[in-house]
Amino acid sequence: YFVLETHRSQVASHYHRASWRHLYLLPSSKARRLRVRDRPCPQRPRLRTLLTLQVVTARQQEHRPTFPPFLSRPSSTRTSHLPEPNTAHSDRSLHDHHATAVPGEGWSNDKTRGRESANPTVVAMVEQQFPGALAEGEFIDKLVILLEQNNVVVGDNSLLATSFCCDEVNRSLDSKLCEAFGGQNFSMGGLAGFPFGGVTSFGAFSHHIPKPGGSAVVVYAPHVGVDSTGVVGKVDRRGMPASGACCGSACAALNFCKEQLEKDQAEQFTPQVDFLDAQQAWVGQALLPHGKEVVDASNPMAQLPRALYTAQKEAMHKIITAAAPGNVPENTPLVLVGGIQINTPTGTPDFFLPLQCELRSPAGEVQADLLAELTDPNDTKWMSPERPNDTSETISG
Repeated sequence: YFVLETHRSQVASHYHRASWRHLYLLPSSKARRLRVRDRPCPQRPRLRTLLTLQVVTARQQEHRPTFPPFLSRPSSTRTSHLPEPNTAHSDRSLHDHHATAVPGEGWSNDKTRGRESANPTVVAMVEQQFPGALAEGEFIDKLVILLEQNNVVVGDNSLLATSFCCDEVNRSLDSKLCEAFGGQNFSMGGLAGFPFGGVTSFGAFSHHIPKPGGSAVVVYAPHVGVDSTGVVGKVDRRGMPASGACCGSACAALNFCKEQLEKDQAEQFTPQVDFLDAQQAWVGQALLPHGKEVVDASNPMAQLPRALYTAQKEAMHKIITAAAPGNVPENTPLVLVGGIQINTPTGTPDFFLPLQCELRSPAGEVQADLLAELTDPNDTKWMSPERPNDTSETISG
């Protein structure tokens, strides 16, 4: 028989709730198939988890493991630091390091192992300036469970659309959301996260929704950084000697607003129309009505993404109102999630502050406001899903 050790990146194994599933492992160039039993549980969310699995012989083990660790995890465990794949661990029992798939890590990479190893200065600043923000993995776990509780299909029969900034630091959230909602996403966003794809992109997205019985999930957000010293509006980027502006487009738009506010009120503002920087011109114009409140805020960099979110929420509402009717398939739930992305240094999880979570009809009409449930700090069901009733099943090869 074989022992499973959990490692990062290489083999993608998608675990679904079902009576019987086959798990394909690729150790070296030789494929093995294991049959893993997991009894259905109504309270257990269907998870799509990226795992890398290494098959090793069970030498030097005193007893045989009774259940794969990613299907049976201790409810008291919040994080698990997995060993790097090397020969030193090849003969160790699972019970030695108890590698588990922990809530919030199902869609995580090596940057987001949990808050315990995070930079405390960064976490404290996020909690102070963006109360209610969730670690990205935690946010996605809670969102998936919430949608399933409201009979919204997730996984392969759902289609995701995102509207995030072009900045490379935002691709982590894109990737994690894709793993939860079908593996691919329709990208509507541009600079600062504005949905520049507009009505045309949403119409195309609507026609790509799986049918029948599919669902549509739209997530949009501006973003802001918090660097290793706790400065809001900056982030430590890979390969850079010092932290830099984040979001750069938002900061440029704020500078534009300051220039306009300093001008004589009688001097009329002429919108820019140069295609070479059309998106940035639009970001500045969209922020202008909120410019004074940002400049006068106690922490302008923390207020800036909130102002951009307000502008993006209005734009997204107009797009859905215009493009959803007649395009979103009949009987298809449409989920709209908005918030603020918070980028952090390596070693600290990125965060997401949910500010909108609505279940809408195919015509775009609001049917239920789910934000309170998504942000409920007392809701811990996502942390310790009920285990299968029978944990005596073994793994055989």
